[in-house]
Amino acid sequence: MQPYIMYSDLGVKWGSPHWPSLGQYYKPFQYVATGQTSLIIYRYLAKEIFFSTFAVALVLVPIIVSGRLINSLARANPGEMDFIFIMQLIAFRLPSMLMLILPLALFLGVLLAYGKLYLDSEMSVLRASGVSGRQLVLFALGPAIGGALIVASISLYVSPVAFKYLEISYAQKDALNEFDTLTEGRFKKLPGGRTVYTSKFLDNRRKMDKVFIAELDKGTGKLQITYAKSGFTHTNAAGKRYLILEEGYRYTGIPGTADYDQLQYRQYGYLLPERKLVIDTREPYAKTTGFLFTSREDIYIAELNWRLSLPLLAFIVVLMAVPLSRTSPRQGRYAQLIPSILLYLFYLSLLMSARDKIEEGAPVIVMWAVHLAFLLYGLSLIFFEQLWSNLWNSLPSLTRFKKGAK
Repeated sequence: MQPYIMYSDLGVKWGSPHWPSLGQYYKPFQYVATGQTSLIIYRYLAKEIFFSTFAVALVLVPIIVSGRLINSLARANPGEMDFIFIMQLIAFRLPSMLMLILPLALFLGVLLAYGKLYLDSEMSVLRASGVSGRQLVLFALGPAIGGALIVASISLYVSPVAFKYLEISYAQKDALNEFDTLTEGRFKKLPGGRTVYTSKFLDNRRKMDKVFIAELDKGTGKLQITYAKSGFTHTNAAGKRYLILEEGYRYTGIPGTADYDQLQYRQYGYLLPERKLVIDTREPYAKTTGFLFTSREDIYIAELNWRLSLPLLAFIVVLMAVPLSRTSPRQGRYAQLIPSILLYLFYLSLLMSARDKIEEGAPVIVMWAVHLAFLLYGLSLIFFEQLWSNLWNSLPSLTRFKKGAK
């Protein structure tokens, strides 16, 4: 019988058909022909990273989106946001959320995927077959580069376009007349103390049935109540818009007294306030990346460097995640999760602080110095693995502290 060959970048290891194949116990590490093992290991690790990253993103996206949505609805007046506008708000803000969610999801995905291999002792088999820690980093570079490219496409193109459409949606909403935002069958309090009600809309919201309007004059204390069987909007030759009420009554008086004026009318007109569509194009997050490259204003320079930083963030955190995922079966799969998340949040908070400093006039080197510091830290974890391991083991653990206390 011909012996099997197990190949790694560090050399060729020979096995015997009488020796139980490790592939019987660990799926990706079967004895295969020379030159194919590295590809099998890469595919297996990439699949594990992808599914872990997808699972993390699937959890984080609804949490962050719902938090942003609740915050927006809490600051809005009742009835101010309709369902269509809420869906537009979520859709146009989603790319900006993904810019921050995807690097974190990729970071946690590598931690969970590699941590699972350590917990199931599959990483020990890899090491025994000649795969080093540096090779594990190389296997993770594929997902890292792919994730960085996705984040780059979102931050440099998709997000600015989405924010531009978001500004257009806000402008269109602000340009709506106060009567255009009514909801049939519900009382709505409008600016100025006016309360309006209509039972239903007809003819694609151009007509209203059974209209009720109550308005309190704070100067005189008189309450004016207007009722009409129907109403519709009309624009005259000068471009002025009116709400025309038909077949109704108007009562004017002071609440608590019997002195009320009653007016019956066939038609009664309300002049609607004029509002223009104004789109705010000064916001840096709505500017195209091409414009930011040509601008010399600090706020736009900060936005450009922020967009360029996020893909690099996704790449660097993967370099850190591979050595940080190292754990033992005794520690559990999630032993390094909380410290790693705190490290990521510290990294991200430094980048945000650097962006604020650049907006105030600081040089752009401030932001790139943060990236350089964490890149060097990640490389030190890779190339000086034993040094960090000895340093970590020299620290007093919680278990030792408990034993000493006894």
